[in-house]
Amino acid sequence: MRRLPLDTSSFRQIRESGDVYVDKTPWIHRLLTGGRCYFLSRPRRFGKSLTINTLKEIFRGNRKLFEGLYLYDKWDFREHPVLIFDFNTIPRETPEDLKAGLYATLQEHARDYGVELKSCGALGKDFDSLIRALYRRFETPVVVLIDEYDKPILDHLGLGPERLEIARENREVLKNFFGVLKGAGVVDELRFVFVTGVSYFSKVSIFSEWNNLVDLTLHPDFADFLGYTEEEITRFFPEHLDLLCRERGFPSLEECLSEIRYWYNGYRFSPDRDIRVYNPISLMYCLSWRSFKNFWFKTGTPTFLVNWLKEKPWRIPELERFRVPPEFLEAFDLENLRVEAVLYQAGYLTIGEAREEEWVLTYPNREVKRSFQSVLLQGFSGGETTPRILADELGEALRRLDLEAAREILDEILSYIPHTLYDRADERFFHTVFYLALALSGYRAESEVLSHRGRLDMAVRYEGEKRVFVFEFKAGESAEEALRQIEEKGYAARYQAQGLEVIRVGVSFDPRTRRITQIRKG
Repeated sequence: MRRLPLDTSSFRQIRESGDVYVDKTPWIHRLLTGGRCYFLSRPRRFGKSLTINTLKEIFRGNRKLFEGLYLYDKWDFREHPVLIFDFNTIPRETPEDLKAGLYATLQEHARDYGVELKSCGALGKDFDSLIRALYRRFETPVVVLIDEYDKPILDHLGLGPERLEIARENREVLKNFFGVLKGAGVVDELRFVFVTGVSYFSKVSIFSEWNNLVDLTLHPDFADFLGYTEEEITRFFPEHLDLLCRERGFPSLEECLSEIRYWYNGYRFSPDRDIRVYNPISLMYCLSWRSFKNFWFKTGTPTFLVNWLKEKPWRIPELERFRVPPEFLEAFDLENLRVEAVLYQAGYLTIGEAREEEWVLTYPNREVKRSFQSVLLQGFSGGETTPRILADELGEALRRLDLEAAREILDEILSYIPHTLYDRADERFFHTVFYLALALSGYRAESEVLSHRGRLDMAVRYEGEKRVFVFEFKAGESAEEALRQIEEKGYAARYQAQGLEVIRVGVSFDPRTRRITQIRKG
């Protein structure tokens, strides 16, 4: 079997080693023939760096690497000077580090192409001088490729006011540096510009005046550019797919694909085209390990997201179906971050439904949902990992209908929550903690389920079971009062109509003692 390229984003290495490469050159051909300056925002681990590297090989004229691919006989592979700015490697801890890193990158490119670059003391002018010098020497326009442009900003968010100020200052450095690319002085000396990042650029002000920079982020023709479609998986990974399905004991390919789909599919990148793609790295890890696991590493979760959601914990269950206006992505502003925009851009939420007046964001798949909820529960627990283990025990207690054990486990989970969070503890706060614990235990927890007579706090059902738990929470009131509300509002009726066994549960929580005072089954 061909090797899975899990440890490289080098197009050359992948092609020369005969690794699996999902041919994305039809979309690249569309880029090359359709325009000159592009921006594309996608979550991490979706192949942005590989795309940048592929473009580098195209414009360096390395035609042989593309033999057998769509682009091979459809492009002239004329060589151009290529300037790459990879912010995964450029220092960005302070504005001074960022400036020094950018100048070092300019000097490195100048040496590689044999031109002299004398600093005039202004980064933007140095960048301009390098582009002009390359154009004069090679008598051909220059290509500029920018990977993860927003890293010098995003790395400092959610870490206090001092780091926020660094983010602002870094933004100004980038704005002045890349402002050169939209200037009339170099427009005829540029052949192609491609910018990638996680965050939507329009309100970051770095490229806000660059009118000819085409934004592909939500473009329907590029909804499946990065990420893998199911057709691509069956076409490019047949041997790996067959081995996974046989080792896991699936009786048919369709049943195997259904499980893969459940874990790793679900990303939708255009409101105008309902096409879903898989996270490439997660999919390849699944094929490599021949196992269904959570490969969405929590180290990628932005700290400020966890902090923001801890401050407003009652919003967390809403992330199952988060309603936003279509223009929500345009609200990216360092001084007033919108969590829904950041959650979408970071890949924790994706477009579920898209209507003219409203979009519904949802978790894309099981892997992302469990990963994010695990990080949130750990964040609520002061960084402790024990509550995650206790969540599994809570699920087992509910399956055997041992409500006393469930109460004790919940009490233990609550004991890990820092006292500072209890200052605003109410039914919604407890609701959120319980929701996270149950969701991680394997139960499907539906929050604030609307009925014709009110909103049920939570309905919980384990996949494949014919029974559902109907929960009502009360802070400072009795569990009997919660059960009475379930009956009076008829919350069980919709599930009984589905032929399910309904178990009514009232839960009483004392914010003062931080304990579950009662759990009663009706």
